[in-house]
Amino acid sequence: MAKKSNKKRADGRIAVQVYLGLVDGKRKYKTVYGSTQKEADQKAEELRLKMCKGIDITKEKDSFVTWANYFLMSKKSEVSAEQYKLISSRAEVWKQYFKEFTISDVLPMNIQQVINELFICNPYTGKPTARRTLLSYINILRNIFDFAIDNRAIDFNPAQRIKPPKNAEKSERRALTQTERSRIIEFAHRGQRAMMLLMLSGLRRGEATALLWSDIDFKNKTISVTKSFNFKTQALKAPKNGKSRLISVPSILIDFLKKEERTSPYVITSANNKMMTETAWKRLLESYITDMNLKYGNFIQPTNKFAPQKASMMIEPFTYHCLRHTFCTMMYEAGIDVLVAQEQMGHSDPKTTLSIYTHLQKEHRINNITQLDAYLNA
Repeated sequence: MAKKSNKKRADGRIAVQVYLGLVDGKRKYKTVYGSTQKEADQKAEELRLKMCKGIDITKEKDSFVTWANYFLMSKKSEVSAEQYKLISSRAEVWKQYFKEFTISDVLPMNIQQVINELFICNPYTGKPTARRTLLSYINILRNIFDFAIDNRAIDFNPAQRIKPPKNAEKSERRALTQTERSRIIEFAHRGQRAMMLLMLSGLRRGEATALLWSDIDFKNKTISVTKSFNFKTQALKAPKNGKSRLISVPSILIDFLKKEERTSPYVITSANNKMMTETAWKRLLESYITDMNLKYGNFIQPTNKFAPQKASMMIEPFTYHCLRHTFCTMMYEAGIDVLVAQEQMGHSDPKTTLSIYTHLQKEHRINNITQLDAYLNA
């Protein structure tokens, strides 16, 4: 029997109707078009295959923005306010780029083009986007498409194989050197308590802000992390990822804290003995690094912190997250298992801890080869 041929339309295309089923008691069809009968039949067959897979064809033409908003609504009750703010800001960029696209029209080449543009210039900073941030953008986009797949709107994730450009800047958080760690342990300063705590426990700033003396078990050398402080809402909340944890800390931290004066229920307080704010944390670090620079900077001429001309920075500054990263690094150096390290750091996904350990392994191998080169050259 000869195959059915459809009549050409006025525009030269051939239309084929595909039966979708009953909707509100009425038969519903979708029309596909092709420049030839073969092309139109092929599109119709592709549509039927999608239906066989359970894809809701009526959702295919929903806008990308619609599904991005559905995804954001689903995340709002799952993550903290801070995490949601980050996810929302990343999703907003994708919504702007794909506001004219349906959810099924976005192709990998469209996504790669956006990533390449973000690599050149970030819309929020006006500077090139670091590799770590690009990966965050890609991951959130993948999650949007996965959400649409789970809800049978599409059957393919176009962001699955997208990667940042190879020459994207790697913004690895550094760990303090052995010399820098020793300085923190020996340098007497108002900020020493905070620096020692963060470096030797791996606490986040919010967790350190909410930490009470009663959370520290001096006998068993542990710290209970049961809450965190949200600097935006100025309120206590559950720790990141919503999980409490028990951290084992080294004796050097316990011995140091035992000797510290307790003037507040909170372990870390501001200069006027109140709960730490974001501004207080910023000023504390600035003061600490400034004074440490004057002590260890090896200045040729004696330098005073109150001199009219600001002293040059002779030591390498660090951030609070560098201290947390240092704690993870020290666990790696001590041979602590990655799953134990994950629990200590409070990472929700072991991949996060594993990526740090993998990076440290590479550094360790490079250092070993460098030492071998130096030995052979000598």
